[in-house]
Amino acid sequence: MTFTKPSVVIVGAGELGAATAVSLLRSGKYERVTVIDRAVELPAIDAASCDINKVVRFDYMDDDYSVLARRAIDEWNKDEWKGIYHQYVVSGLPESSIKLLQTPEEFVSLLAPSPDIPVNPPGEEVRGYHNPVGGWANASAAVNKLYEWLRALGGELVPAADMSELLYTTDGRDVRGVKCADGREFTADKVIIALGSWTASHPALRGLMPQGLIVATGQTVAAIQLSPEDAKRYAKIPVSMHHDGSGYYSFPPNETGLVKFALHRAGYLSSTGVPRTATDPEAVAFSETNGLGWIPQESFRDLKHQMSIVYPELAKMPIAYTRMCWYSDVVDGDWVIDYSPEYPSLMVASGGAGHAFKFLPIIGDLILARFEDTLDPHLKKKWRITRTPAAEDPARTGMKRKPLDLGSLVTKQDLRGGAALSV
Repeated sequence: MTFTKPSVVIVGAGELGAATAVSLLRSGKYERVTVIDRAVELPAIDAASCDINKVVRFDYMDDDYSVLARRAIDEWNKDEWKGIYHQYVVSGLPESSIKLLQTPEEFVSLLAPSPDIPVNPPGEEVRGYHNPVGGWANASAAVNKLYEWLRALGGELVPAADMSELLYTTDGRDVRGVKCADGREFTADKVIIALGSWTASHPALRGLMPQGLIVATGQTVAAIQLSPEDAKRYAKIPVSMHHDGSGYYSFPPNETGLVKFALHRAGYLSSTGVPRTATDPEAVAFSETNGLGWIPQESFRDLKHQMSIVYPELAKMPIAYTRMCWYSDVVDGDWVIDYSPEYPSLMVASGGAGHAFKFLPIIGDLILARFEDTLDPHLKKKWRITRTPAAEDPARTGMKRKPLDLGSLVTKQDLRGGAALSV
């Protein structure tokens, strides 16, 4: 069969890979778009984008991300994301009003929309703000929606296709596809690598990026399972973030009554550089044999403490599960969306740095713009693969990455009877 339009293979079916595929197909310029992924079932259970919820906000210190996030929120509010995106609404407050919080009473009125929710009021010196433009999205449902569109547009989604190496042209000056561990080959005019937190450690990609530009960092997550009655009481609490250097944030209960809370920090490093997840049989066996959860005790204590600062009742409840969410991290917090300087048909779309998901409705178009060399020159420079990253992410000032010590993981006893699920 002869194709008259360019073909593309995308390696990685997470948020960036799937969103890019949809944008390529919607453009009508590409004949064959194939997305392959190592996972047998998609979305991959250990991908950062496979989650019950992610924060959607536009309040950034960086103007570029703030403007882009506001565009993304406009898209999230369209009917196609209905039931997946949940905009936070406060009765009586204009939608566009960002309200400064300067008294304990103002904090309590937002944190406890129902009088039967116990809240610890902050001290008189504490200040904050409430931004009603934003909310949260069901991450797994959003990625599945992308899969639905991808298939409807004629794209191909191939699970259980674990890339083992790149395929090169005869002269070795360019790539022409990828080869999988089972021997299958996927050839195309262009190849996009969107491997998320597996980008930095993949043997086939060594030497294609500056050392240390992208690193897999583990971020700590926990969840509490509420009863139907408690879920109803807490249903209207806001997404909250503690700007006290802790990196803490939490969500209202989802449709099944799970309350997720987490820490956005510099993160933990595995001994191999490869994410340590529930798809690793050795990691699963270690956890089950030793009765352990998936996060360090110090982070677990910090999570519980931060939760108790606001919601003391929730902080006393058993933990439903713990999870290490692995970021495709970049120290400066800027993404990596660029062509390889060595191979003109190879592009990398990675380095989400723990904040890319909120841009899901527009990020495929941003990657497409770079793919076609129509991206704003300023953003092209910002996300270039050849840069030396800044020393610090403004959103994680003063935080340092730590080695993941398996001897320090939280125990099931620490979880106080909660079911430590392997996710």
